[in-house]
Amino acid sequence: MSNRPDLLARLSLIPTVAEIPDHQGWSDLAENADASLPGLPIHPAKFSVPRAVTSPLPRQALLQRLDDADAARLILVSASAGFGKTTLLRLYRERCLSRGRHVLWLNLDPADNQPRRLAAHLQASLQAPGQASGDESAVLNHLSSLDEPFSILLDDFESLDTPAALGFVLRLLEALPACGTLVIASRTIPDISLGRLRAQGQVLEIGTAALRFTPEETATYLRETCGLELDDSEIACLQHSTEGWITALYLATLSLQGRRDRASFIRSLSGSSMELADYLAEDILASQSEERRNFLLQTSILNDFCAPLCDELLGRRNSQGLIEQLERANLFIQPTDPQRHWYRYHRLFREFLSHALERQLPGQAEHLHRRAAQWYLKTERPLAAIEQHLQATDWAAGAELLDRQLDTLVDAGRLRLLLRWLERIPANVLDAYPRLVLSHAWTLLLDRRYQDAMRVVERHPAGLEIDSIRCLLLALTDQPEAALAVGLTQIERLSPQDALQYGMVATPLAYCLVHAGRYEEARRLLTLMVHQDSQGGMALLAGIATYIESMLELIQGHLRDASARLEAARQVQAPSQSSRWGAGKLALDIMRALVLYESDELVAAGRLLADIPSDALDIAGADALITRLVLPARIALQQGNRDAWLHHLAELEQLGRRSGSIRILCAAWLERTRVATLENRLDIAAQALHAAELSGGWERQELASYSCDIDTPFIARQRLQIARGQHREAVAALRPAIEVALRHQHHRRALKLRLLLALAQAGSGRQKDALNTLTTALQLASHEGFLRTFLDEGAALETLMRRWAVSFQALCSGLDISPSFIADLLHRYETQYGTETAGKADLQLTTREIDVIRLLAAGNRNRAIAEQMCLSEHTVKSHLRNISVKLGANNRTEVLAIARAYGLLD
Repeated sequence: MSNRPDLLARLSLIPTVAEIPDHQGWSDLAENADASLPGLPIHPAKFSVPRAVTSPLPRQALLQRLDDADAARLILVSASAGFGKTTLLRLYRERCLSRGRHVLWLNLDPADNQPRRLAAHLQASLQAPGQASGDESAVLNHLSSLDEPFSILLDDFESLDTPAALGFVLRLLEALPACGTLVIASRTIPDISLGRLRAQGQVLEIGTAALRFTPEETATYLRETCGLELDDSEIACLQHSTEGWITALYLATLSLQGRRDRASFIRSLSGSSMELADYLAEDILASQSEERRNFLLQTSILNDFCAPLCDELLGRRNSQGLIEQLERANLFIQPTDPQRHWYRYHRLFREFLSHALERQLPGQAEHLHRRAAQWYLKTERPLAAIEQHLQATDWAAGAELLDRQLDTLVDAGRLRLLLRWLERIPANVLDAYPRLVLSHAWTLLLDRRYQDAMRVVERHPAGLEIDSIRCLLLALTDQPEAALAVGLTQIERLSPQDALQYGMVATPLAYCLVHAGRYEEARRLLTLMVHQDSQGGMALLAGIATYIESMLELIQGHLRDASARLEAARQVQAPSQSSRWGAGKLALDIMRALVLYESDELVAAGRLLADIPSDALDIAGADALITRLVLPARIALQQGNRDAWLHHLAELEQLGRRSGSIRILCAAWLERTRVATLENRLDIAAQALHAAELSGGWERQELASYSCDIDTPFIARQRLQIARGQHREAVAALRPAIEVALRHQHHRRALKLRLLLALAQAGSGRQKDALNTLTTALQLASHEGFLRTFLDEGAALETLMRRWAVSFQALCSGLDISPSFIADLLHRYETQYGTETAGKADLQLTTREIDVIRLLAAGNRNRAIAEQMCLSEHTVKSHLRNISVKLGANNRTEVLAIARAYGLLD
């Protein structure tokens, strides 16, 4: 076998598609690995503070507002381009440093939408312990431990637009100690729960109105900073026409330099700010020499430029001198490296120049991009050359060069860059390069764009590698029957000796076999898969096999076996784990969190889930995604954090829409239905259930999926019917459902269904049947430790459990029920729900009925109770009958026992 796995095998070992920032200069694209720490690549440019084009005007009033914001955890500076957001942050940074306050500056870009990458740069800049691994929890824990004043400054925050990245920033805000402040500069208002921060007085917002220059600042800027001799009326005219917009004022100062007709020029300024900016930029360009003007226009096609590149582009030899002239003239040019070798234009000015080039020299940009590509190739920068070919719409040359560089990109894990390029090349051009087609399908899959990936796959004839991706896509998009059909055929064409590619098919195939109830076939396939080894793929396959085995154990109700299997896998992985999220650790940790949750170890489960970076889920199926978000939502709600509960469900719903998975969408609505039902908001619950059922086409009682095994539209419907008092209807529906679950060995689901059946039976007055059903449920739950399955049904089941305890707790051993489990469960009910209050509310005992119980407990007979309460003996007997019904008691002894359990008696 070759020492170098084939392309698909190498692609399958890359967990994410994000690692290269969109704004990074193409000039050093091939060399950025030199600027990295062990772990994730670290880009020093992200920590550099942008230089000011001119000497900035001290914004004393704004800086004073920042100084006075002692209670603010967040300072938000938001306005459109050119209003001085970055300048204000730079001034604030200088002020902090002068006062001994630590400052971290980070320039954001779209690649930071992967929280692991964002965390890695924070980790590097904080000099946090460990490598720049992107461990989100490690970064947040380090931040929360700091005890000296510090500020984190995030520029270009509008680059972050995914729930995962915004969620990480929200957690960062929550982790900040009292001595820390987060300062954000953004063109848009970020979605980071600003309403809650505003209500708590923890945010200072500085918007467009505050950033505009005041008339006094405009006068100071024009006269002192720019050295222009203007009278008050001229300054007032400029203030009115620019509305204090800093970029327009700067452009106006450039146009005014050397003019004799300043007054008439100032009076001529009018129109909207953007129109004014374009007008001024045009005026500045026209005032330059022809040599400068041509240089500005033609180099505007480049994100970054240096003198040798410009010489090649323009066919000249004096570019260095021109660059120095432009820098001295402050023409929106700034160096991007300390050696002042590479430069770039201000974004707004470059956009203007690009449009002007297209107007004045149509088609010239494509020619210039081709020349730039030639220079990059000559200087051995092939990746930057690819970008220039694509900018020139020279698709054939770009695709041919990309195909040659594919191994370099894949081996470096630079799949987001690869995906961006593949997306730009027309499909008919890509079709000539099978490896590019394969990579396109895989990178789309990693980006969770499953429908787009499937369209790429379907456009090409069946083949070994394409069919492997097809099988995985069908499994990820909740099409288990179709995945089985493809997988069973495909697995026969593959050799188990080719472990990675065999595992790519065997893994989703085994998963779908479990889903279909074909457990023994799944186990045989897993056994065959993990007995092979290839280029380190053994650990990956063994980890995923353990995950599927534990999934099967959980579905069959073997919670302790699943826990033991997962713990053994964790101990094997811990000493040899070279990559924090390699070797199937993601899948195993999600399953471990679910097992911990079922055991009511909420803190441990929450910590484990929080440690999983969002970008590690790029190639996770519906079950993993649902578990990753529903469990922390429930934990947050249990801890009283309803905002976090809502946030997790909103993120889950967005993921469902993006991936096209109706089961993920359904899961979000099912959780809303469950909570609304338990809170007795039945109309809202019914609406949420209707939304869930619209996405409920996946539900079939014979199929199993661990994330939705006990959360289905059917189960939600029965829970709602019980809450509405439709007990007989629920009983009629639940009995056959339990039989189906048992027939297919879905014992965890059968347990949940039995609990609902017991509630329905109790509600319909069949107390004995309810307690017998609960006994059967406890015989499984008590030995396996299914605590949360009970606790998640709320106070109604607690009431029934306490009735059961009065009659049967002393008989546990004879009933094959663990006495310690019962004691533990009752204690957890009391701790989590407040038994006394919940019990009284649920039982709905009247004050007179409670008085009757207390007199009965004092040893009084009916006649004595009647005399003391001034009632007839017949009325006392009626009260006792009503009390027995409400408590589910069969005699006076049970009445008193249940009353004591609810704290009704001292």
